[in-house]
Amino acid sequence: MTTLYIYYKNVLRTLISGCLLCSGMAYGQNSSDEVLNLIEQNNTQIIAAQKTLSATIMDNKTGLNLKNPEVEFEHKWNTRNPGEKGKEVSVTQELEWSVISGQKKQLARTKNELAEISFRQTRNAILLEAQKKLIEISFCNRMIQELNTQLTDADSLVSIYETLLRNGSGNVLDVNRSKLNHAAIATEIRNTNAQKEVLLQDLYGLNGGNTVSLSPEWSLSPLALPENFDSWFQQMEASVPELNYYQKDLELKKKSVRATKSEMIPSLSVGYTGEFTETERMQGFAIGMSIPLWENKNKVKKSKLDVEAAQSTVSDARQRVYNNLKAQYVQSVELKKSLQMQQEALDNLNTIPLMKEALLKGEINLMDYLNEMARYYDFRKNLLQTEKDYQTALADLHAFEL
Repeated sequence: MTTLYIYYKNVLRTLISGCLLCSGMAYGQNSSDEVLNLIEQNNTQIIAAQKTLSATIMDNKTGLNLKNPEVEFEHKWNTRNPGEKGKEVSVTQELEWSVISGQKKQLARTKNELAEISFRQTRNAILLEAQKKLIEISFCNRMIQELNTQLTDADSLVSIYETLLRNGSGNVLDVNRSKLNHAAIATEIRNTNAQKEVLLQDLYGLNGGNTVSLSPEWSLSPLALPENFDSWFQQMEASVPELNYYQKDLELKKKSVRATKSEMIPSLSVGYTGEFTETERMQGFAIGMSIPLWENKNKVKKSKLDVEAAQSTVSDARQRVYNNLKAQYVQSVELKKSLQMQQEALDNLNTIPLMKEALLKGEINLMDYLNEMARYYDFRKNLLQTEKDYQTALADLHAFEL
């Protein structure tokens, strides 16, 4: 038994070092930004959205010039006097005040900015999805490291109890229990690896079907939690795409009111006209006017109502975004407190060496040891789960910064 005890002390030293490394492991440098940059370049949905944006911008650039000039030619003859003929020529150009004043161009620029914000929302949603996949993969990697530590412990137990059985001081039941414990941990590792593979395939899909190179030890660096929410929100409010969209839409509606008012101004058409007969040539200029009596009725009222609705939408959106981000912030704060509490409790525990020593000295049996260690390892797994939940909450909080 003394030989086994010395042997196991060496094994135990290795296990404790591994556990301390795992529990106190700092997140290392990672390539999460590089991965997100790759996905931004390769994601088919983002590429399609970029093409749609380009088409929308080009569409908004159409119709910004004056209408095409109108040319008329008339050839006339006198039915009573077939030899008497005449010709009339006219060239006219309609003048639109919204074009001349530049209001149409201003509207087009605002529409383009609105389209760009909409594209940014699509882009951010995809990158947030990718970031959450990375958080899940990081969790799987850390979970696998934790399970490998448990598997090393299970290997040592199987070895010890098989040795005891060969020496005649052990029993088959303890050997079987240790093997079952080993098989359960190995199965959990395989299941976690399978879950990780699914996440990697999802990540490859977001990367346009291209693989992403991540090492088995890869982990995600934690995001920062703002110290004061209101101060942070005031600084970042102008960067929130959703608020930008509604603010820009309000700006568009106000410009539309001015453009609609310009439509109430009579539009003019100017041009050249000429009448030619065999005996006379008459030339001059033509001026026409379109009086907006009925066509644009109620358009200005409707545009003003659109502005009022957009103003209400801006106020509602700001309050809604504020409340959502505040809720995410509160959740993040509580998860951080829970994470710190769990980490402090784990740092103060000395479970592994105490339980091993008690088991080797015969103070507890294998079942008691396995039950206690299961609780201890479950606590460590819960710590990793809390870390993942905390990172996910922070990712939602900082989503608009991607």
